[in-house]
Amino acid sequence: MNLSFLPKKKILSLDIGAYEIKAVEGKETKKGIIIDNYFTLLTPKGSYNNGEILDKDLIHYVLNEGLKRNKVKSKDVYLTINSPSILTREIIIPKVEYKEIENILRFQLDDYIPMNSENYIVQFKIIGPIYEEDIEKLNILLIAIPKVIVESHYELLRDLELNPIVLDYQPNSIAKLIKYNKFINNSYPTEDITFAVIDMGYDNTKISIIRNGIIQVSRIVEIGGKHIEENVLNFFEYDREEIERIKEKVKDINQIGEEDHIINIILNSFESLNERIEIIFRYYLTREISNKINMILLFGGSAKINGISNLFSNYFNIPSIKIESFNDLYFNGEIIKYINSIGSILRMIEV
Repeated sequence: MNLSFLPKKKILSLDIGAYEIKAVEGKETKKGIIIDNYFTLLTPKGSYNNGEILDKDLIHYVLNEGLKRNKVKSKDVYLTINSPSILTREIIIPKVEYKEIENILRFQLDDYIPMNSENYIVQFKIIGPIYEEDIEKLNILLIAIPKVIVESHYELLRDLELNPIVLDYQPNSIAKLIKYNKFINNSYPTEDITFAVIDMGYDNTKISIIRNGIIQVSRIVEIGGKHIEENVLNFFEYDREEIERIKEKVKDINQIGEEDHIINIILNSFESLNERIEIIFRYYLTREISNKINMILLFGGSAKINGISNLFSNYFNIPSIKIESFNDLYFNGEIIKYINSIGSILRMIEV
């Protein structure tokens, strides 16, 4: 059973990325998730990469100014992160009570993490029961976060005189939103539907297979918005703002002419990305004969490109949509940018 605990006061939730820092201020209520304040800050170039803080002083300055400028009053902070350095493993353990799982993982951790396990903070999520030779066992998603990432983010927030309470894992943020809400975009039910959730960020792309709010598989492909930029810059001299403007002007990425050289470069970048995503899909679909993917959900910076949903639908032959709303979320901003920070506000525990 999942229990959700309502915070007594507003929470500041942050999603720090290599391109932008997304912040929301709000809380979960009996009515739903209400976001009162939100804003985006440009991350200084070279100060943050793949979940690692490279220039703490610079990020501190930008965040401090942004918090003051946007009149943020909340001191309690939830932070959601992701990084290729975060290890995820799907493992099988004997069926035991929930409280015993941590003890089993502690004694067997070195079997699952190829490097020094003492350098990681380990969390887990129950995927569900699984049968091996008619014996019921537990399928577990193991999440191991490098301590250096946790400690550097904690120090950043403390130096900002904030109170860091929760460090969330980005795929878990969207998984909680799916479980909390009954409908996406007012039309698509969430219950008993297996979603492939694709978060197209600047550094990389996060792919998670989620069913009923439970993460089945989570992987990172190190192709993101910056790789599209680099591919364009191999042929044209633009800065990243000009490339963003070009992408915004695209009427439909599926309908271009041969003279649209930049758009063709962008399409080739998505072709490379989708080839990598297809490997993850194949891994999940072949693990059990009953596994299937009903729908692809798209969000993140590159999801803003017009026609992107049809591009993914046609490539994978799976219905694909860009996330635009959740039925129990009250938010008037650009949701595909803020999903991770909004989802982090939800506190759910398994018992």
